Amino acid sequence: MSLQERAAWFQNFAAQFNSIAGMLGFLPATVTAVNLDRDDMVFCAQSAIEVDAYAKAVRKYRRLLTEGDVGSPATAFPTNPTLAPPAQVATGIFERLDNLVKRIRLAPAYNDEIGAALGILPVPPNGFAPDTMQPSLKASTLPGSVVQIKFVRGSTDGVVIETKLDNADTWSNAGKFFKSPAELVIPVNALNLPRSVQVRARYVEGDTPVGQFSDVVTTATQPAG
Repeated sequence: MSLQERAAWFQNFAAQFNSIAGMLGFLPATVTAVNLDRDDMVFCAQSAIEVDAYAKAVRKYRRLLTEGDVGSPATAFPTNPTLAPPAQVATGIFERLDNLVKRIRLAPAYNDEIGAALGILPVPPNGFAPDTMQPSLKASTLPGSVVQIKFVRGSTDGVVIETKLDNADTWSNAGKFFKSPAELVIPVNALNLPRSVQVRARYVEGDTPVGQFSDVVTTATQPAG
């Protein structure tokens, strides 16, 4: 998870916590502390983007100044970013947050609905979240109209692969594969010409597809001569 994604998560957590902290038995001082940590966390995420953009602009300035053609228009040095932390809280935001989450889960009024709203439902022990997991595919072609698909199975049983050939409107099931790479033999057309092949996949647990479809990868077959 990127710093910006962590900050976005923290914003939602703080907003939800503000509305239910009393019900869970937390004092207003805890709500205030969470909001201050959130503000500094959001600042860190936003300032990181500004600093990266500034560093990129400085590198561009340096390249133009040192490598540009003689007589080229002068370039201005980029304006320094103005950064000011809103609260400057004490160190240890993540540790404080982790301790707070543990206390929330022990609160008598806590339930899975609250955990989902706060974004603190525990990740399954096998290390993946079934609803959001998504395979990454790499496609290559082999002679004889064979498409080879590489994937990382991870903690799942494998993947189920679907294909679209040429200009087809619908996806076709190409089968379940439990080891990488998967090899798909694509039917040849009447003229024995290369065929466009779109491929996507989902993880499977047992016989059940789980998670999101992968990004679609596209390749073309190499028919036998």
